[in-house]
Amino acid sequence: MTETSKHRSLVLPYLIGNGVDIGCGNDPVKGDCITIDLPDDGYERYNSGAQSNANFRGFAEDLPFKDHTLDWVYSSHLLEDFHLNEWSGLLSEWVRVLKPGGILVILVPDAELWAKALAAGQPPNDAHKHEANLGELSSIALKIGLTTIREERVGDYSILFVARKS
Repeated sequence: MTETSKHRSLVLPYLIGNGVDIGCGNDPVKGDCITIDLPDDGYERYNSGAQSNANFRGFAEDLPFKDHTLDWVYSSHLLEDFHLNEWSGLLSEWVRVLKPGGILVILVPDAELWAKALAAGQPPNDAHKHEANLGELSSIALKIGLTTIREERVGDYSILFVARKS
């Protein structure tokens, strides 16, 4: 079961209009959304040889869209694969493609809950560089022109973050 499938009912109300699922794997958040994932060699390394059916292949830090073209951007359990000092630049790229009033929706592991899950037998993920703490995304959001709508722990070990572009 993917993190997206676990939390789909929580995020779908925010995903109105045209948007992109960044790091979609083979479980896009919506059937009619644009999907983007790593090129084949990177995708296979992170997904045990699986193939992705994404519309676009590339990198989360360089989206193939014009400025201000999407109503929403969604990403589930990808942000933690970047160091905290990279988050502001990465999120700025995602905000770049949002229309004014557009919505950013992120699921990311909560550091405290993730540690508890590991202690309870959750397999570790070597790709993680930084699990989030409540408030971190809101702090970055304020600096890059976003207004936080929601930031809370959900499920076993995730944070749901939702923000609107000014």
